[in-house]
This record gives sequence, structure tokens and C-alpha cells, in this order.
Amino acid sequence: MLQRRIFLKKLSDSSIYILAIGTFLNYPIKGWAKWNQEAFQAKVFKKSVEAIYGSTPIESTDQIKIEAPDVAENGLSVPVSVSSSIKQVENLSIFIENNPLPLIANYHLKEGMIPEFSLRVKVAKSSNIHVMVQTAEKLYSSTRKIQVTLGGCAED
Repeated sequence: MLQRRIFLKKLSDSSIYILAIGTFLNYPIKGWAKWNQEAFQAKVFKKSVEAIYGSTPIESTDQIKIEAPDVAENGLSVPVSVSSSIKQVENLSIFIENNPLPLIANYHLKEGMIPEFSLRVKVAKSSNIHVMVQTAEKLYSSTRKIQVTLGGCAED
């Protein structure tokens, strides 16, 4: 049989553990709250770009490398790798022009981070993949065409 003091001690210890766990679980939620809803929910490529970068002029460059298959048999899972040799990148975004929601990813990079990402994306139909890289001075862009034989995104 538990004594009253032991019971109260265990109760207070478990309360502290629950409070500590609850505090740590709360941190990711704060980070997720800052996503650019307008950009991710835009259904038109140009509106999605404007939601992130405004009317900043875009300069085409070959310093952004996009690796993706020329022909994807199934658009449900297409491997895409992106890298850039541009220095001091602050932001990198990946768009698929003809997808129902064109913005695929938007990365904010800290100083010293290497702008190099690999991911699998859904591609609705044959389209251009656009990668935008922003520095403090300019906005750069590179494009690659991808052919899809079986689409991966359904429109609402």
C-alpha cells in the first residue's frame, strides 16, 4: 500500500515530466506557423512567385543545377536534385509550373549553408521545373523541362 508522501512525490514528479515534454513538443508548432500560406496555395505559377519574391526582377543563370529525369514514367514520385554555386544564398524555391499547386518547396538558408537539396515530387503533367535562388542583391532562376507519361496530381 502506498503511503501518502510517496504518492504525492510520484504525482509531482510525473507532473514535471509532462510539463517538460509539453514544452518541447510546442517548439516545432511555432516553426510551422510561419509558412507562406499565400505562396503555397496559389494555383498559378506567377502568383506563387509573386507571393514570395514580389516584383523583384529575375535573372536567368546557369549557376543553378537541376537534376531530374527527362521523361518520368510516373508523376507520383519524381526524383529532383537542386544545387547552386551562387554565393550567400538566402532563399531557394522549387516550382513545377503546371501542377495544381506550383510551389513545391521554399527553403530559407542561414549563412554558411550549402544550397543543395534532393527530394521526390509529384508532377501532374509535362511541365517546366523552375528553381529560384535569392541573394541579398538579386533573384536568379533556372528552368528544366520534364515529360510525364502518367500524371501524379489530381486537380480539385
